[in-house]
Amino acid sequence: MYKKILIPIDNSKYSNYCIDLGIAISTKFGSQLVGCHVYDATLHQKRFRDMEEGLPEKYQDEKELQRQRNLHASLINQGLKMISESYLDVFKEKCKNANVPHNEILLEGKNYYEIIREVRRGGYDLVIIGALGLAAVNENLIGSVCERVVRRIKTDVLIVKRNGFGGKIVVAVDGSMQSLAGVKSAISFSRSFNMKLDAVSIYDPHYHRVAFGSIAKVLSEEAGKIFRFKEQETLHEEIIDKGLAKIYQNHLDSACNIAKREGVEISSILLDGKPFDQILRYLKNYPSSLLIVGRTGIHNTNSLDLGSTTENLLRLAPCNIMLTGGNIRVTMENPVHSGVSSGKKTDNVNERGNYQYEEGVAGTVASNKVVPEGEECGEEDSSVEHVPLIWSNEAHEQTERIPSFIRGIVRKRIEKYAQENGHREITEEIVNEVKSQYMGKDLSHIH
Repeated sequence: MYKKILIPIDNSKYSNYCIDLGIAISTKFGSQLVGCHVYDATLHQKRFRDMEEGLPEKYQDEKELQRQRNLHASLINQGLKMISESYLDVFKEKCKNANVPHNEILLEGKNYYEIIREVRRGGYDLVIIGALGLAAVNENLIGSVCERVVRRIKTDVLIVKRNGFGGKIVVAVDGSMQSLAGVKSAISFSRSFNMKLDAVSIYDPHYHRVAFGSIAKVLSEEAGKIFRFKEQETLHEEIIDKGLAKIYQNHLDSACNIAKREGVEISSILLDGKPFDQILRYLKNYPSSLLIVGRTGIHNTNSLDLGSTTENLLRLAPCNIMLTGGNIRVTMENPVHSGVSSGKKTDNVNERGNYQYEEGVAGTVASNKVVPEGEECGEEDSSVEHVPLIWSNEAHEQTERIPSFIRGIVRKRIEKYAQENGHREITEEIVNEVKSQYMGKDLSHIH
């Protein structure tokens, strides 16, 4: 699990919570803890220079000013170093008493910047950092140092708001590899700390209804005919709501299967609504000590530091929150079944159609979701004998004309139809057969 953990320390109550949690994790996983404090002597020296004009006249002589500068610099450097070492002594004493492996690092410079540098060069697989620091006030939700560090590192990070691991773990599941990393961490913590584990997955049909309403307001009558808006809306109403629920239930089924193999009991909860809002409601109704979410979600691109759901939860979650999967790179923006070729090959997808990630995690591409190799996809698929499917270029081009937000669901329905009827190749005719069940129209007319 986590073998080398960095804990930034500033002598705040949140910093002390971090030390206690780090020791608890080290005790279970044999992790090495590294306590780190950063002090900035140059900041104080600059402040002294800024105040020189306000000194009494007898100190305004240049030689006297230089003597005062040197004296101030010496006192500040030595004083800050002594204070910083005292902070680390608290960390060191706690680790010794708990008999856990540990080390201390004292750095000079801008706090968040030096912490980030240390994370990147130190080979850490977890950072434990307080949500707030010594300068916290009641209105603060998250401190500037915490937020800057969290956004700029890729390592898993535990943001500490409360002391201890008492209570349950909630892990958010959305089918992304980032959330899969979270599921694996949640299972390890649940087993090691004997904590109840809930997996929560949220789908949002409301967004698609709003999108259709917005489109209807701006499309001209002629554009509506070209877009076949009414037919698209019918497809949405018949497929999207049930289809989204099924997809997210499959994500939960995958998480449950992983937990079962690890001998961990897990409860699965499927909800609909805005993901961050529903998770917050769940945490309010079922208080938990740890929420685990992926840094980004299923719609991630490589330019994102945090997904919108994660960003909201980082601030608003009332419990400790762990962000996972930062080192996983995205290779496709709209993943589809491994039998469907997008016509573009990347170095990150192997011959079996599996994702390749920086940390060696692989998953099979499966209709807008990622499932671990060998993982079942839920009850619907278990009733159908799975055979390798090949998509013809014509069939694939037809489905490319479907709006992107429902394309994956339609493709999944086509593949299920082909499997049930014993087809090994999805052709233009099969696509039209499935299409006719919902609209009675040829997919090739959708532009």
